[in-house]
Amino acid sequence: MSTNITISIPEPYITLEEYCRRTGTKMTTARAMANDGRLPIKKKVLKPGKSKANGLLEINMVDLLLRAVSESHYASVTLNP
Repeated sequence: MSTNITISIPEPYITLEEYCRRTGTKMTTARAMANDGRLPIKKKVLKPGKSKANGLLEINMVDLLLRAVSESHYASVTLNP
């Protein structure tokens, strides 16, 4: 028999600043974590004619949650739409 757990993520993306506020992480630490891949960042879309994307860094909270679940050693995780 399997157990179902429902997790709601009200904000799939939050700014780096908001992540720091919620977790108590220093901004320099969070930026380093984003740069080395420990924090999943929303991919930025380049506008036509631009060589660099501008804007806020947004943390992908869905990806972060799924990483945590996969590291929790549960046998299987199934996503239902």
